[in-house]
Amino acid sequence: MLDIDAYAKEAAEHRHYLHAHPEPSFEEHGTQQYIIDRLCTLGLDPSPIAGTGVTANVTGTSGSANGKVLLLRADIDALRLTEETGLPFASQNEGVMHACGHDGHTGTLLAVAHWLADHRDQFGGTVKLLFQPAEEISPGGAEPCVKEGVLQSPDVTLAFGMHLWNMLEFGKIGLRAGPLMAEADRFEVTVTGKGTHAATPQLGADPIVAAAHIVTALQTIVSRETNPLDSRVVTIGTIDGGSAFNIIPQSVHMTGTLRALSREDAELGAASLRRIVTHTAEALGTTAKVDYKFGYPPVINSHEAVDLLRPMLEQVVGQENVVLPEITMGGEDFAYYLQQVPGVFVFMGTRNPAKGLTASHHSPKFTFDEDIFPATVSVFVAVVRGYLS
Repeated sequence: MLDIDAYAKEAAEHRHYLHAHPEPSFEEHGTQQYIIDRLCTLGLDPSPIAGTGVTANVTGTSGSANGKVLLLRADIDALRLTEETGLPFASQNEGVMHACGHDGHTGTLLAVAHWLADHRDQFGGTVKLLFQPAEEISPGGAEPCVKEGVLQSPDVTLAFGMHLWNMLEFGKIGLRAGPLMAEADRFEVTVTGKGTHAATPQLGADPIVAAAHIVTALQTIVSRETNPLDSRVVTIGTIDGGSAFNIIPQSVHMTGTLRALSREDAELGAASLRRIVTHTAEALGTTAKVDYKFGYPPVINSHEAVDLLRPMLEQVVGQENVVLPEITMGGEDFAYYLQQVPGVFVFMGTRNPAKGLTASHHSPKFTFDEDIFPATVSVFVAVVRGYLS
């Protein structure tokens, strides 16, 4: 454990630097250089990928592992958010913050890279390290990483990723076969009416009234068109329309998201959304245009890979601490790797009420308990040693 503790301390040190120097999606140039410099000091040969990402291979010397290639992924981007944590290593980049744990993911994988370089004799096959840009936006960094061949040369046989999770008790690992996270689609709706004076509504066609009815009607996609045993989410996130209290505007613009646990359900939801928006607007004397974009696919863990990795994870935290997490309707572009190769994405619990570390992800007060680093490093090491043996 003393060996792992040294790497865990290194992970925290990396995290402090990265947290103080956050960069938003596809703008992670300083982060990319930091990662490349650290990997080069380990004697590795890193390469850029997807613009601001980094990849590097580490080959073991303990047998061939039958040609196995393990992809380990960390996301590196931050959010456009003003930090309110008061941490001594708080963001120095105004309006940008690591508010989702990506600094911890990257710090962990850099420490794991060091362990791999020091312990090639403890595994065979190849570990492919991926420091992926732009997880926080759609389209993000995973899809271009796939298109640029991160799963090839050599061909990846298993993908593994981890997310620090403030919604799960500290030290527990959330492991679930099948759907874990949702498809995350986005849409825009423009409702066009006829502007007029607020005192003479009969002379116009009010897009604000139509938009209000549309918002209400869209909730029937969940309440009346979704099997109660399945899950969908429809949320309107923004409404923009009008310029004064006494004017009925010409148009209203809305944006929102639809979430589902399969592409089939997302497509059905998108068709329902278009129908409801179009006909509700028409019924109120207005017109509506829908721009719908399918986003990240759902994260679906391989049943076989979950069964394979479960004892490796239990070895680190104990059987009782590998738990079945709730499915979340949040999105995650690790899904693109799981569409191509078997793999597993897990949650590592970091919620610690005793230390007051309970802020939600994407909150300006978000941070996590760094005492988790021995576990995060140990999990990656256990997967490497267990799979590439």
